[in-house]
Amino acid sequence: MEGSGSRDGSGPFTLRSAERKILFSALVLLAGLAVTGRFRMLPGAAVGAVIAYGNFFLIRRILEKAFSGQETVRKSFIVQYALKFLGLVAVVYLVVRSGWFDALGFLLGLSCLFLGILVEAVTGSFKTY
Repeated sequence: MEGSGSRDGSGPFTLRSAERKILFSALVLLAGLAVTGRFRMLPGAAVGAVIAYGNFFLIRRILEKAFSGQETVRKSFIVQYALKFLGLVAVVYLVVRSGWFDALGFLLGLSCLFLGILVEAVTGSFKTY
């Protein structure tokens, strides 16, 4: 599979590298909020970033198990992925509904998933083969 991003890191896009970029974007976001004095948003952003990272971590684990060297995708993949999605929706709902955290900070934290993938794609586009 040329250019498909294998797990050993030889491809342009790897899931583990994307995880590191998600963590990096979370650190940059939290540092930016601290530097600008938005301390009220920090807990919500931190919780959102943890949920975003945890979501991607679970996606990676499910996909690795589903495509572990077999020709066909395991049937349990669909069930695991659906349960992960429902769990994510439930956690986000509970966090927003509880009112414990600043909603904008929480949404900024959740955006770390998108930012991490974006950074991974941009940095991967500059790699040569």
